[in-house]
Amino acid sequence: MFPFQYKNNSLHCDSVALTTLAQEFGTPLYVYSANRVRENFRRLVNAFAKINPTICYSVKANSNLSLLKILKDEGASFDIVSGGELFRVLKINADAERIVFAGVGKTESEIDFALQSNVGWINVESEGELIRVNQRARRLGVSAVVAIRLRPDVDAATHHHISTGHTTSKFGVPVSLALKMTRMKLSNVKIRGAHIHIGSQLGNPEATLKAIEVALDFVARANQAGAEIDALDVGGGFPVAYRADDPKPDIESFAAPIVERLSQSPIKNFHLEPGRFIIADTAALMTTVQYVKDRIAIVDAGMQTLIRPALYEAYHQVLPVEQVGQVSNLSYDVAGPICESSDFLARDRELPNLKSGDLLALTHAGAYGFSMASNYNSHPLPAEVLVEGERYRVIRQRQTLDDLIKFEDGSSIRQ
Repeated sequence: MFPFQYKNNSLHCDSVALTTLAQEFGTPLYVYSANRVRENFRRLVNAFAKINPTICYSVKANSNLSLLKILKDEGASFDIVSGGELFRVLKINADAERIVFAGVGKTESEIDFALQSNVGWINVESEGELIRVNQRARRLGVSAVVAIRLRPDVDAATHHHISTGHTTSKFGVPVSLALKMTRMKLSNVKIRGAHIHIGSQLGNPEATLKAIEVALDFVARANQAGAEIDALDVGGGFPVAYRADDPKPDIESFAAPIVERLSQSPIKNFHLEPGRFIIADTAALMTTVQYVKDRIAIVDAGMQTLIRPALYEAYHQVLPVEQVGQVSNLSYDVAGPICESSDFLARDRELPNLKSGDLLALTHAGAYGFSMASNYNSHPLPAEVLVEGERYRVIRQRQTLDDLIKFEDGSSIRQ
């Protein structure tokens, strides 16, 4: 069940009133439901059970150690895209051999870190990266297992900022180049997999099925020429309904035709890389109204706290934390404190008559919320709180003003 529900006209996360959390920890504040994290992961496992994939949670969606630990305990593996994310998952004692290292711009030091940590897979996205992985592996005296990320030239029919499988995308390589890469003489690399990921918030499975056909055809042609590819990484992008009336399919319906097709393929080793589906609806961002003017509610959260609306024109439902009196159905824009015209969290939302001090909650804020937050305008990063039933605890302390300048050297400033 969706964790944010009204009880006695007060919005709760599971059994904890959000007003209690705001009073104790202040705002802006990210609030997560541990039970919802587990529920989403288990739904995904069940939806794809017939092909028994290795489910690698996409750490970039939200990298808080406490959330990663919950998922590890549920049996998740991890999909990472940087040395920093590798550092994080190793800190929770994740099994390195079940880590997939993706990303289009891996540095030599990141590749070395991955090889020395014995990560299970490296997804390479260019001929130059494949050569570099081989060179670094040879230097370290190890063998690297890699998958080639294909650019299947499939239109994901999603927002252009989160579409990654089309012809002009920076991600992956065309099939013709991938076939050439499988024929390269590489002493310290084993090409064992094909990887596809065509974008996020996919409206239906049709584009993914088209990309799968491209990948399976590539594997057949490569293996006929002498390659030994026995794994397919299908990526992620599974849809999340941010709006109450969003027509996105449930994960069971989305997975069914994909599972049916893959269960008929000669490949039996599959990876999935879900992030948003697992973590998006587990969290709400709490914020306090500071001023109201001309039907604009100015709050203490903004694009520095949740950049998705400004960056992607993304939608988050805005709920009053307390349902007091009769709903006025007034239309408000919700704006942040940042000195940028794009700093709006929501536009044209029907809300009660707002005043300074009122609390609002933006739902479905778990994915690409805190992980994309910044210190722009020198705002400290918000705190994060994890709720488990009737209990709660801080899983990230709010930054202080001293934290903002902790690594800066002001010794040369003239007084």
